[in-house]
Amino acid sequence: MEIERHNGMEFIVINSKEYVLKHIDNCLIGSKVSNVTAVQGRVGQKVKTIMKDGFAETYNIVSYDSSTGEPDWIVTQESGENMVVSDAKYKSLYEIGDIKPGEKIKPNGKYRAMIRIDENVALKTSWGEVQYIKKGGVLVVLEQNDIYGIQKEEFENSYKIIEEKTELAKNMLNENINKVEAKKNMPTIFLSVAYPYDNEENQQTLKNVIRYVNSKGVRAINIRKIHEEENVNLVKEITKALSDCEGILSLAFNKGGYRTSPFIQIEGALAASLNLDSLMLVPDEVQREGLLFEDNLDGNVVSMSNEEEQNKKMYEEIDKFIEKVLIRNKNKISEKDFAKFKQGLFNPDTKEEQKKNIVNFLKNFYSVKQGFDFDNVYIKKNTKIKATVINEDGLYETKNGKTFLMKGDYLVTDIDGRVYNVEKKEFEERYIKVNGEEDCYVTKLIPTIARKKDGKVEVYALSNEDDKYSMEKEVFSTKYQTLEEYILLLYTENESRNIQEL
Repeated sequence: MEIERHNGMEFIVINSKEYVLKHIDNCLIGSKVSNVTAVQGRVGQKVKTIMKDGFAETYNIVSYDSSTGEPDWIVTQESGENMVVSDAKYKSLYEIGDIKPGEKIKPNGKYRAMIRIDENVALKTSWGEVQYIKKGGVLVVLEQNDIYGIQKEEFENSYKIIEEKTELAKNMLNENINKVEAKKNMPTIFLSVAYPYDNEENQQTLKNVIRYVNSKGVRAINIRKIHEEENVNLVKEITKALSDCEGILSLAFNKGGYRTSPFIQIEGALAASLNLDSLMLVPDEVQREGLLFEDNLDGNVVSMSNEEEQNKKMYEEIDKFIEKVLIRNKNKISEKDFAKFKQGLFNPDTKEEQKKNIVNFLKNFYSVKQGFDFDNVYIKKNTKIKATVINEDGLYETKNGKTFLMKGDYLVTDIDGRVYNVEKKEFEERYIKVNGEEDCYVTKLIPTIARKKDGKVEVYALSNEDDKYSMEKEVFSTKYQTLEEYILLLYTENESRNIQEL
C-alpha cells in the first residue's frame, strides 16, 4: 500500500476504478443543487484550491481541453472554493448560455453516481491533477472518462442524495465504469500544443484539428501544466502519458520571436524515444530547427496554413497519421479479446475451420498480411518468472552491476537466478500476473512469423514486418512453439474437450 503525506496528513494512493468497485456497497446517487460562478481561464493561469477549513486540496494551472481545444473554466463554489474544470466537463455539468461576469450558474440537475470513502485517499484524475480527499468525502464517477473526489463539507453543502445503497446506484456506477474503460481502450494520441494565447486564427485551427481527430474515433490527451510548487518530475510525467499513446500530433504555433514552445521539441523527442508515430504541424512563420526540419527522419513535418491548398494537404497528412495510429492500436490484443479467442477455439467442427478462424482473428489485430498463414505463426513459450516492482527511484543490483532504476520498473529473476531490469511499459506488454502467486508472472500471447533462411530462423513481428531479427534454430526452438503446439496446450487445459479431436 502506497502512502503519501499532504498537509501533515497521510493519504492512501488508490487506483480509482479498482477502489470504486471494491467499495461499491457504499454507493449513492446525488444531484448538485448549489449554484456556482465561473469564468473561462487563460492557459497558464495558476489556481490554488483551498477548502473552507484551510485544507489545501490541489494546485492547478489552466490548460486547454484536448477534446475541444477550449481553455479550462475556473469555477467558484458558494463556499468560495476555486477549482479548474475542463471545458467538456463544465459544459456537461452546468446550464450553458450567455453568462455575465459574477452571474450565478445553475447545475443542470443530472444525477451522478458516487461512493462514500471511509479513509483519506489520493487519486490522479483523468485531467492529470492529484486530489487529496479526506475521510467522509465521495468519489464521483462520470461516464466521460472521469472519476474525481469531493470533500465531505462541499458534498454536504452542494448536493442532495437521491438514492443510497440501492441496486440502481450500483448499476449506475458499473455502467459508468464500463464507459470509462471503453474510452480508455480507444486509439489514443498525445496532443503537443504551443497554445495560441491571443491568436484567434490559430486557436480556431487548434479546435478544428481536435474536432477532426475526434471524428475519426481517436482520443487526444495531454498532461496538465505543472505548478512550480509541486515536486514533480515533468519529463517522467510526459513519458508516462506518452507510453499510453499510439502516436503524437504536435501543433507548433508561434510563441513569439518566430519560435515555438520548447515543449514541442521535448515531447517530440520523448515520443521518438518510444518509437511513436508522429506528425508535426508547423506554421510557415515558425523557424525550422531541431525536430521541425521538414527532412527530419524522426517524424513527418507539414506546413500549417489557412490557405486552401495547403490546408487540404495538412488534413491529408493527418489522415495518413491517423491510419498508422489505428493500425498500431489494432495490434494490441486485450486480455478480454484473447479470452474470447480462446473460448472460440473449442467450438469449430473441423480442424480446417479452426485454423481459418485463428488466422482471421490474428489478421484482424495485426497489420502484416503478406505470407501470413497458420503454419508459419509461432507463439513465444509461456515462461513463468518472478518479478518485483520498484517502489522508488534509485540504484539496484542487477546482472550488469548497480543500475539506476525508476519507480514502476521491474526487477526480474530468470531461471538461472540472474536479476535484470525491465522498464514498466515493456514489462506490462510482455507479462501478466499469475493469480494467487506472489510476484509471479507469465508471458502474454506474443505471436510472430518465423521463416527459415540461411540455416537460421528469421523472426518477424506481426505488427511490422520490418521489425525482424535472426536467431539460431536451437535457441528459437527453446523460446518459441508452433501455433498448433500452443493450441494443444490450450486443449489440455480445457477438460471439457478431448485432445484427440485435433
